[in-house]
Amino acid sequence: MTSKSNTSEPAAAPAKSPPDAYLVVHRGMRWTDVIRLSGEVHWTIGRSSSNPIVLRSAQSSRQHAEIRPSITADGPVWAIADLNSRNGVSVNSRRIQAPTVLNEADQIEIAGFELTFTRNPATLTRPPERNANGAGVAKADGSQSADDGATQDNLGIGSKDAGSDFDGANGESEVDVVSQIMTSGLARRMNRDSSSAGESEMRSDAADPLLAMAFALGRAESIEECGETLMQTLDDLLPGSTIGLYLFDAEQRAALVQGGGLAPPRLVRQPTGTRYRRPPTPLVEPILQPQSAAILARNVLGDRRLATENTAGEIDVESIILAPLRPVSRGNAQSQKNAGDSKLEKGSSTGKAIAENELPVGLVHVTTPAGQPALTPNQLRNVVAAGEIFCQAIRSIHREASLTRSLKKSEAVINRLRRQLAGRIQILGNSEPIRLVQQQIAQVAPTPSVVLVRGESGVGKELVASAIHHASPRRDGPLVCLNCAALSKDLLESELFGHEEGAFTGATQQKRGKFEAASGGTLMLDEIGEMSLDLQAKLLRVLEGHSFERVGGHSQIRVDVRVVAATHRDLRVMVEQGTFREDLFYRLNVVEILVPPLRERGRDVVLLANHFLQTFAESMARGRLKFTALAEKKLQRHRWPGNVRELRNVIERAVVMSPMDASGEGVVGELDADDLMITPVDGSPKESSGKNSRSGGYADDLRLSLAELEMRHIRRVLESTGGNKSRASTILGIERSTLDRKLKKAQKNDS
Repeated sequence: MTSKSNTSEPAAAPAKSPPDAYLVVHRGMRWTDVIRLSGEVHWTIGRSSSNPIVLRSAQSSRQHAEIRPSITADGPVWAIADLNSRNGVSVNSRRIQAPTVLNEADQIEIAGFELTFTRNPATLTRPPERNANGAGVAKADGSQSADDGATQDNLGIGSKDAGSDFDGANGESEVDVVSQIMTSGLARRMNRDSSSAGESEMRSDAADPLLAMAFALGRAESIEECGETLMQTLDDLLPGSTIGLYLFDAEQRAALVQGGGLAPPRLVRQPTGTRYRRPPTPLVEPILQPQSAAILARNVLGDRRLATENTAGEIDVESIILAPLRPVSRGNAQSQKNAGDSKLEKGSSTGKAIAENELPVGLVHVTTPAGQPALTPNQLRNVVAAGEIFCQAIRSIHREASLTRSLKKSEAVINRLRRQLAGRIQILGNSEPIRLVQQQIAQVAPTPSVVLVRGESGVGKELVASAIHHASPRRDGPLVCLNCAALSKDLLESELFGHEEGAFTGATQQKRGKFEAASGGTLMLDEIGEMSLDLQAKLLRVLEGHSFERVGGHSQIRVDVRVVAATHRDLRVMVEQGTFREDLFYRLNVVEILVPPLRERGRDVVLLANHFLQTFAESMARGRLKFTALAEKKLQRHRWPGNVRELRNVIERAVVMSPMDASGEGVVGELDADDLMITPVDGSPKESSGKNSRSGGYADDLRLSLAELEMRHIRRVLESTGGNKSRASTILGIERSTLDRKLKKAQKNDS
């Protein structure tokens, strides 16, 4: 569709001229072409290029219809008349037989195209309404709907002589199908066949800046850099135009939701001697609405609803483009389609609250001054295409920034978990035997060698394996532990090597084994001395670097796993007895770490006990706790046949049974020897503690000095009297002063 207009400022319209109005052509769902109807101009519509509005379709007559001023009893109005066309003119789906007055939001259907008549600029960006009779739908003879962009405006292109007629090839419509831009890529946009050689040349000229822009935005690292690239591209595509770029940050979006005006543009391009002016608020408000389309308006001179006056109070703008910047996604395209398929209520696009997530990313505002050629639909397409490329670029920048923030958060969480895990896998102790273990771990961890960890039950063999893994280059890989003594031979083989579906009864699906699960990391095989001889042979083959098969499978599987084996047995003796393979023993015994029992670690017992005490007290909200001197001596005297595991359980039980800090004043609680309930083994008398049994353990009493035994008895008597020293001294048969002296001496010894 082509419209032609004067570029000079019109004089004041006489009284017989109707109020200015707009003829709106919706080009798909993406932009809008606006033709201003003003003065006493008669706007003929038809196929001939001599018409102010040209319809490039074989269905259109050379002079099809005319929109002209008309005088009625209510005053001058705009009316449309059918100029004896072949296919007629319909207004609101009714074919007209005589000149018909046009009212607000009337839908005009000519040659399969749909145009909207309006006096309200707020409706210019509203998506087109669809009529029930199928107006706007492609016809069987090849004509296109308005939603398919089947109108062409060649203002300023000059592709046809003023007096020539247009006929499509083979009598069919020859139109610029603008709707392809909704589904096709940039290359297709720039290379579509055009009915106009001049327009084709302009599109070819536009392809290079847009392509260069796409490459430049791909290298951009900030939104500011993207904005500069967009403005440079638009400056190349729209020479002589003033351009303003608005980008909405969080503060600006909040202000717009609350009804505030536009903030100053982020970037401006203006030719020498001109000055950029913001778009008027009545034009901005509808463009911010969801589903709004880019708008191209011409013949704007003197129209204060479409442009802002200069310092002299004049509207010296010939044409404008106002385009919302919205990233195109499948969701947006579908919502636009749905909006086009449903009937919109009049006035529904404005006057309602907008959610922040419904606002566009920004706006592009382009104007041409009076005396310059008006902007064209092809330039409108270029602005929309450049805006889409820009939006995709800043979306990528936002996504990259979001991923970077997420990655940093994840790294912080991983580092925090590693610190927490380091506390759990830390091997505490200052004794000579444990220092030797720590040194061996530091030496063997960086190597890929197989490690054999030996020690009594409960000494912390799994802790040693964890320390080796987390100090090795495989620390980012998995650490998988398997107790070989907990499973039967067949189940152990399935757990180690996996099985295929149907390999045995109950194998309902394929399962990966521990070797596959630990690939790239460490596999700890605890109690390896309990493994059957048949399975030892298969394990040896894998340790030698050979592939293996799942149970019931035939595919060869290779893994990259470091094996740490652990046992409480003496494998050399088992080899001599024939219960452990000698070749497997030598393959496992590359590096042997012997973890000492707790009874050989001296003061490490108290160090570990205090560590467990603080850990459990914190996790159970018991406040601050400490051991008395008698409690520490009791811990050191016990032989700990269960090793660290037994010590941990004793401390946990003591903390659980300790009184809670009801006052909340942070008083340090004490755990005495009686609070440590140590279960004796090997037939020694059973110990008990607490208020149910105050006699103490017989075995411990035999090891106490007379002074310690006396002080223990004094404290029990004091506890039974509720701290009453007078009654306690009477029961003990000593003077009150003697009792005080003994308590002070004991307190001094404890400190």
